Amino acid sequence: MSSADCPTQPEVSVVMGVFNNAATLPAALESILSQEGVELEFIVVDDGSTDGSAAILDETARKDARLKVVHQKNEGLTRALIGGCALASAPWIARQDADDVSLPGRLAALLDLARRQPGTVLLASAAWCMGPKGERLRLAACTPDPALARKQVLDLRIGPPAHGSTMFSRAAYEAVGGYRACFYYGQDSDLWMRLAERGGVAYLAEPHYAYRWEPGAISGAGRSLQRKFGRWGQACRRARAAGRSEEPWLRAAARLADGIRSGRVKKTRAGDRALGLYHAGCLLERTDPAAACAYFRQALAADPLCARARLKLWLNRRRG
Repeated sequence: MSSADCPTQPEVSVVMGVFNNAATLPAALESILSQEGVELEFIVVDDGSTDGSAAILDETARKDARLKVVHQKNEGLTRALIGGCALASAPWIARQDADDVSLPGRLAALLDLARRQPGTVLLASAAWCMGPKGERLRLAACTPDPALARKQVLDLRIGPPAHGSTMFSRAAYEAVGGYRACFYYGQDSDLWMRLAERGGVAYLAEPHYAYRWEPGAISGAGRSLQRKFGRWGQACRRARAAGRSEEPWLRAAARLADGIRSGRVKKTRAGDRALGLYHAGCLLERTDPAAACAYFRQALAADPLCARARLKLWLNRRRG
């Protein structure tokens, strides 16, 4: 298919939110637009970027009609995804994050899995976790057993390996209410549980996605807030299962989300960033001790009170 031709009936709508991702954005765009064996549309919401991301998106869209770009003021990833998914026209919506890459054949493999697993509404694959310098930190694996995969999402607090690695039924997404704006963080796990309540979950054991871990990203510097939203999502899940109202938890999430958007609540804390750097060092400790120690030192620089990083450095010095 020529990059200048936009299919009239895409099989997959890929949705991505972008905020100041100019350094990683070209690779993310190319990893989707180079996918073979599938008709796709690529919907990207620029969430008020100020670093040149908007220009990269507009230039790429001029070259490839499959890319549809929406520019909005900065409102956070959740609202960007809500807007992007509302424009999707294909029966399946696949996620992609702006600092990650889809590996060749990802979309075709997920579509094939969906056809082999009727009734499935949420799919994903294993994924490589990449460090800030492009190093492989670990393989985020997932079970090939659909029954276990669904149980993990519903009852065991284990979701897909990465938000961007997923694909889900658009009909199911709309039926459960889609992403919810009150979840500034944790919007993915909240959606996965509601989808799994409606249908099946299936994973590919092979890695078809590579996500970049950064200490300043949500999973690093925003760790405390992410966990708080995650607890509220779990509380909503328990309320639904018991036939009770979710409203107390949704209101609490909405208050915190409004605080973050208004700037009253800080997104990051030094302790969270240090903890993220510490975990990166732990992942590299067996394969690259020198790189691991570099992360432990960065953790101490971010928070001199990070006792775990100090202990790791002491233990590594003792080992020589």
